[in-house]
Amino acid sequence: MHDVNFIHTSDIHSWYLGHRGDKTNWDANIGDVVTFVEYLRDIGAPRGQDVIFIDTGDQTHGGGLSDADRPEGAQALLLHTSLPYDVLSPGNHELEKEPVARHLFEMLEAHPEIKEKYLAANVFYKPPNEPGAERRQLGSTHRIWTTGSGRKITAIGVMFENEKKTKEAGVYIEKVESIVDQKWFTEKVLTSDPDVFVLVGHMSLSAEERPKWRSIHQAIRNRYPHTPVFIFAGHTHVRECLMGMNHENPVRSLGIESGRYLETVGWVGANMTAPTQPLELSRIHIDASRETLIGLTGADASVFSQSSDNVMRPFHELARRFGLNQYIGCLKNDYPWDAKTYDENDPLHSYNLYRNVAFPDVVPPKGAGPYMLLLNNGFIRGPLYSGAFRLNDKFVNLPYDSQAFWSTRIPKMVAKKVLAELNKESSRSLHSEGSVLSAGGQRPMVQGRYMRGLIEKDGKGGNEEETCEALGDSPRLPQYWPDKYGVTDSKGVDKVEDCEDVDFVTLEFLKKRAAPVIEKLMKEFSSEQCKRPTPGAPLWQTYGNAFSGDVIKEWVQKHTVVKDDGTTKCADE
Repeated sequence: MHDVNFIHTSDIHSWYLGHRGDKTNWDANIGDVVTFVEYLRDIGAPRGQDVIFIDTGDQTHGGGLSDADRPEGAQALLLHTSLPYDVLSPGNHELEKEPVARHLFEMLEAHPEIKEKYLAANVFYKPPNEPGAERRQLGSTHRIWTTGSGRKITAIGVMFENEKKTKEAGVYIEKVESIVDQKWFTEKVLTSDPDVFVLVGHMSLSAEERPKWRSIHQAIRNRYPHTPVFIFAGHTHVRECLMGMNHENPVRSLGIESGRYLETVGWVGANMTAPTQPLELSRIHIDASRETLIGLTGADASVFSQSSDNVMRPFHELARRFGLNQYIGCLKNDYPWDAKTYDENDPLHSYNLYRNVAFPDVVPPKGAGPYMLLLNNGFIRGPLYSGAFRLNDKFVNLPYDSQAFWSTRIPKMVAKKVLAELNKESSRSLHSEGSVLSAGGQRPMVQGRYMRGLIEKDGKGGNEEETCEALGDSPRLPQYWPDKYGVTDSKGVDKVEDCEDVDFVTLEFLKKRAAPVIEKLMKEFSSEQCKRPTPGAPLWQTYGNAFSGDVIKEWVQKHTVVKDDGTTKCADE
């Protein structure tokens, strides 16, 4: 323990119940994390040590506790924000859909004790389609408070600019850099004279977003050259650490991002040194297992578990009301999503199970001919585990809105070109999107008393900030995804001539991207080459017998069989 300790969660995406059946030691639930924090507070209080609990957004979308509700996350969000966090901030998943954003705004207005600590300085809400409505601050701009040990903390919260996706929801996001000129910042934040500044936000530490953090850090440094500044980031689902923002010397600032899906608990510690000396810093990204958290506190396991169970009671009650424990069927095998290098021929990968097995079995209508299926790598977000498949597993695997499939009949030679055209329009690499780590080789496993995970050095920070290598290695999360877009040929496509029509099938939201590409390619189609009339504009229609989010569920249910002897044959046996 240090003078000041920060416990950080981010991008939980409704994984409050933990990772059911996970083999990677991420079995802790949100009750375990809260109990861990409370134990640390009890340990630190007599010593004058503070423990500050922080979350940086994307609480919704990713599990049944959020996605089975309407609007998504309505009840789970209140449970989450009522936990003993000192500071929280919203993520883009709380701001991009009007019903969710409206509920969040109204919830914060109805609960001032939550609004006080829910920080979003550059985020405003105005109900759409309500003439005369005014923009109003979402949550609070900042929070100033004194800890149990007497330290004064000033916290500020921000959100990356995402207004193209949030404006229709009534959410307006101003430039992060603009907050340093606001009256509340100059007259309240810059006159607060705290012992510690805390910057939180659903915004990464990447080279693209780092200038925004630097602008706030520099505005603080202009008034307070030596006051410690700690940054807690989010959004890109990685474990990251940088120190010495704006290349300051001595180093008296540090920033981290702490993963996703309740796989990670970030811990930053600092001993308060003389103003002209570097801070004594530590940081660790803890794999979220109950055994690890108990080990770090030295708590009695049964007492720890009882305390955790008390925290979890309303979450379990909510799961019961939503029927998330409903038995659908079973799987014999695990089907990981991004925990290992993707191989399109791997039958034990959730993406391949979806496109090669479940989709052709439950979606195509009776009498359907060969098809080419366009999917992207973002509509699946989680693994499938062996054993019982319950309703919550459907939401974990496919958290987004369940959508209809759409199809259009086009010449096969046109359909074969769609993927290349889409990739041209999406030239950013996977890493630059913040969706994955670099696609290098497998990384060595590190086994330790308190950590298990894949290890990788922290990034170089563009030669502007220092890495955290001096603080020791921290295990990174593996994230290996398929290509951004993929087209799967059904049986029989190979027998269709290039000039003959084939069903081109895709998700509703991908249709918006594919349709203009297909229209462009159709204009280039050579009717002379195929000796057939030039096709007209592509006509789209709904396709199949299942919605996207129900494909795995219906396949599991269809193929799980209770045999005469009472034993169960799982769907994939």
